[in-house]
Amino acid sequence: MRYISFFVSLMIVASTMFGSFEDIGWTMRSKGMGNAIFGDFDGVNTMHYNPATISMARSIQLYTGWNTPYAGFDDKSMINVIDVSLVAPFWNRFTIPVDNFFTKRGAIGLSFHRLSLIGPDGLSDNTVEYYHEGVYSLVYAKDLNDVLSRGAKISVGTKLSLYDIGVGGFEDTTANPELKGAMGRLGFGMDVGVTYDFSETIRLGLVYKNLISPNVSILPDGQDVLPSELRIGANMEMGNLFFMKKAKLGVGYVSYGREWNKETNDNRQADSSWHVGYEFWQLTAGDLFPTSLYKGEMLAVRAGMIFEPRKVGDEIDLFVAKLTGVLNFTFGLGFTYVFNYSHQVTLDSSLQWGVNMGKLEPSVSLNYQYLLPNSAFAYREEEIKARQLEEEVQKRQEELRIEELKKQKQTNTQTNAAPVPPTTPPPTTNTNTQPKPTTPPKTK
Repeated sequence: MRYISFFVSLMIVASTMFGSFEDIGWTMRSKGMGNAIFGDFDGVNTMHYNPATISMARSIQLYTGWNTPYAGFDDKSMINVIDVSLVAPFWNRFTIPVDNFFTKRGAIGLSFHRLSLIGPDGLSDNTVEYYHEGVYSLVYAKDLNDVLSRGAKISVGTKLSLYDIGVGGFEDTTANPELKGAMGRLGFGMDVGVTYDFSETIRLGLVYKNLISPNVSILPDGQDVLPSELRIGANMEMGNLFFMKKAKLGVGYVSYGREWNKETNDNRQADSSWHVGYEFWQLTAGDLFPTSLYKGEMLAVRAGMIFEPRKVGDEIDLFVAKLTGVLNFTFGLGFTYVFNYSHQVTLDSSLQWGVNMGKLEPSVSLNYQYLLPNSAFAYREEEIKARQLEEEVQKRQEELRIEELKKQKQTNTQTNAAPVPPTTPPPTTNTNTQPKPTTPPKTK
């Protein structure tokens, strides 16, 4: 239990140095790309870094993720991180009829993020939670294309969060009458974000995190306000490059509020971080499975880098330059498939390698999307019927195409498998044989 007491004390001290609620990538896609997703419209995968990125969602999305940043301590304790997120766009059956602004061309999101340090309670074999950090959020985003001015492609969003931090449930706290079994606090925070389409392929993202900063001090009368962050970055669609399909590049810079507040500044902590990420796709379903309803790419490959420069810390030798700070490389894979037009399932994994610590951190997640048809985003009756008719025609054409391919495949199979009847060779005549001479009968 001395180790647990020391570890909990360390977590308390870390929280006073603004170590709590560190953004290490809340989804596997974001981690795989080095969190360089400042302006990427990808719903549950990007709303934690920029709430405005869910404004153009066209599907109901459910995300579940799990990873273990640290495991295998000597006292059999470990850290678990669980994430559950939901995004739903407003459509003609999920809206306020009298409202023509807030519930048109917008979306909402909910998220649950919890980090837990768990282990034996020291008195029995029961497992208890020593320490936890939780963030429970409500996100709203609105597409303002052509609203502020004609041609202005802008989206805005906000994220309201409850920050939950606590220590308790083990021998040291239950035995202390001053702590009454546990210590904890709830704080409130607010983030705002905006995206702007600089061109058809480049989207800029700007986020101010902790516009309202929460107090996450674990001490009863403590003040431990999380610093603000300013995030700015861009994502660029690069098209097809060689064997890489639908390539996408992300770059960004994060400035932490520590450098703005001299009282909270610490040379051992980073004042900023740089992010670079890259993603491309492979394995087109339409090429591999001609009769498949899904025609898109199935396999995503990702890589990224996160660098936090520090005034005091380890020196990293990159051969061409030496850097002082913390450097992480990230890698990721994703597999996606759409069943029956509307059900998209994605399995993502990521691997983060800390150059300084030499630590590998694997993570996995599962993402489900119910793809809404285009007719769901029409609000006039005649427009809804026109889009529904167009969708039915497209589905029927696709079904006929698949039926034709199946018939052609069946015909080819039967042709190749049909037995070949044996052929009887024609009788051969020998032209070189001479007729035998006849012998006259003998006379008596």
